[in-house]
Amino acid sequence: MADGLAKTLAGVLGFGLCKTALGVAYLTAMGSVFSNVGFISELSFMTPMLVASLATASLIVLGARRGRLSPGSLKQYPAVLALSLGFLFGGANLLPGLPEDALALVCGLLCGFSSTVLNIVWLDVLSAERDVAAPTIQIIGALIVQCVLIPLAVGVDRFWAFGAPIVAVCLSALLLAYKKRGMVFPARNILAPADSPKRRDLALAYLCVFVLVGVVGILHTAVLGSQSEHLVGDVNMWVPLAVATLVTLLMAIVALRRPHPTSVYRVCLPLLLVVLSLLPFFGDALGGLVGLIVIVCYDVCGMVFLLYIVDCSRRLDLSAYLLAGAYLGGSALSLLAGLGIGSVLRALSVDYGLSLLTLLAFAAIYPLAGVFMFGLRKIQRRSTTDADESARSGVDVREDASKCESKHEANAFTQGSAEEIQNELRVIDDILESGVEVIAGENGLTRREREILGYLARGRSARYIAEDLVISENTVWAHVKRIYAKTGVHTKQELMSSVEQAALRKRQQ
Repeated sequence: MADGLAKTLAGVLGFGLCKTALGVAYLTAMGSVFSNVGFISELSFMTPMLVASLATASLIVLGARRGRLSPGSLKQYPAVLALSLGFLFGGANLLPGLPEDALALVCGLLCGFSSTVLNIVWLDVLSAERDVAAPTIQIIGALIVQCVLIPLAVGVDRFWAFGAPIVAVCLSALLLAYKKRGMVFPARNILAPADSPKRRDLALAYLCVFVLVGVVGILHTAVLGSQSEHLVGDVNMWVPLAVATLVTLLMAIVALRRPHPTSVYRVCLPLLLVVLSLLPFFGDALGGLVGLIVIVCYDVCGMVFLLYIVDCSRRLDLSAYLLAGAYLGGSALSLLAGLGIGSVLRALSVDYGLSLLTLLAFAAIYPLAGVFMFGLRKIQRRSTTDADESARSGVDVREDASKCESKHEANAFTQGSAEEIQNELRVIDDILESGVEVIAGENGLTRREREILGYLARGRSARYIAEDLVISENTVWAHVKRIYAKTGVHTKQELMSSVEQAALRKRQQ
């Protein structure tokens, strides 16, 4: 108990220090600048950082797909060293003869590599936690630590801004090493789920974030150097960070540990459309409110996606390297695309005298939002259809299986092999029971919830459970809802699949 609490606190503080160091590295371009325009610190630093992040994430995903990276095997120390060197080069000016652009290139590459590796290492460790609530507690706690420490590191002096992050990332490495001690990393799948609705759910969640990241890049790059620069230049980056942390905390509480990225996007998209629609008419009056709303939406989606990655890794039994690598690499690519589109819009405004804010609203935001909304409805319709077909086919399969079992039993009894069938049924029941025990232990189910999970794993209905346990159906459904919330599933079929996978994992171990 004490060791578990100590490791949870180590996760909160360690991941929080890591996020703080990476946040300072991004905002100050490795300690080399202290004046930034909104989300962007220095384009000469940011571009190589995004390229390095994309390349690093791609290599990690490729290594995981080819079996060269097993869970828990990715080392953090090269990234810790790279981040420390970047702060020494950028903040302490250890390369005085290097041109400014070359220094920004070196620091950007080091930042992109280190931030990608460290984020993936931490998400891999958090997804291997046995207690289902522990990752959420640690991620939310780490975000709060980051929110408190970043303004302290950035707002004091130059030495503190590059010295403190080095200390923070080194302490984070020690805490991560302590947390990994004795931890068992279960084998995960390295391919997308075979189930079509689950694949679409993943694709939709990633599309939400990538579209929003691209919009953020377009907005910030388009207004750089223009009369509208104040839209993002007046934003104190700590304010959206604090607001996003509070919103994510509230959402995690309300949504029982795992708010979904698509739900966040459905709230953010109308808000963004309203604000950006008003830009051509009230841009000066809105001022930094536009940048604040955009950055808050981006930060909230990014924070929620950390919870989503850990949840998907556990619920779908997918490699955290695959999920986190796809998120970080895709986000880097989307932001690069957004920066490029924003630069084109700014050039069009200058060359042809067009309104930059009108171009920004109509040529960037609306097409992205329109395409996405069309895709969202289409995917949702397909998912609903597939779910209905899956439910119907599941009933048919169970009926066919029941008929086959009945026929097999009749033949077996005729041949005098009833005892063999009973033995087989007992073996199957024992396998299911082992899966139930694993799921109950990992998700902190109560005794009654674990009992009802056993019935659900065997395909029993709520009416059957109520009659067998002599309780009301409403009571059964209340327990079922809590089981769904704790285990992170939405349907009975998902729950049964989770039990089967848990049983298989236990047998493999």
